[in-house]
Amino acid sequence: MSFINIAIKNYISKLKKEQIMSFALMHNIVLSQPELDFTYDFIKNNYEDIIKNYDSFDLEKYHQYYSDSNFSKIKVLFKEYSEKFKPFLN
Repeated sequence: MSFINIAIKNYISKLKKEQIMSFALMHNIVLSQPELDFTYDFIKNNYEDIIKNYDSFDLEKYHQYYSDSNFSKIKVLFKEYSEKFKPFLN
């Protein structure tokens, strides 16, 4: 396991819902409680798969868990951050 993967694992293990809400709000995404709960659980349980497969990760499968407005913003954010951190992933 690389240093970056260990750092991510440690970060995720300490991640709180409040941090997700703050991050979302910084990007003009206002999550409902069910959206926040889903996002938190999803990140906690799937972050390794997302990191390993970010190029082929299919966000569309999760559209049903978000409002249309939030989902479109999340897609843009996912693409932006995937590109930004691409050199550090895999």
